Amino acid sequence: MPRRSWAEKLACNKPHEVKPCPKDFADIKRGQIMLLTTARDVASAIRKIPRGIEVDMKALRAALARTFKAESACPVVTGIHLRTVAESVGEQLEAGARPQDVIPVWRAMPDGAPIWKRIENGRAELAAQRRAEGLTT
Repeated sequence: MPRRSWAEKLACNKPHEVKPCPKDFADIKRGQIMLLTTARDVASAIRKIPRGIEVDMKALRAALARTFKAESACPVVTGIHLRTVAESVGEQLEAGARPQDVIPVWRAMPDGAPIWKRIENGRAELAAQRRAEGLTT
């Protein structure tokens, strides 16, 4: 079976889940209400970040949790879906899409964040958009 593209992964209609965390995990305690988000939810949250503002993973997770009335968002699942959004946007930028026509994922990718080590598509274009918005340190 062929591997799904990043765009296909982003377009997936699988619903998010909100449920009690079964055990202590990362910064989430057993029993806390945890969000298992989706790539589309992550993309929606990122679209709300104003130009010239950046958020880190902790802030992104908190915003997602508030949106879905959870106490926290799973850091692993959120990170996986952040990468899906970034790779999809990177592909679009490499194909010639205008930055104003894509999800501004670079606003959720601070300098030095672990996601930069994993990105395969559009790394230079995403970094250029950070510089264009004054988000580099």
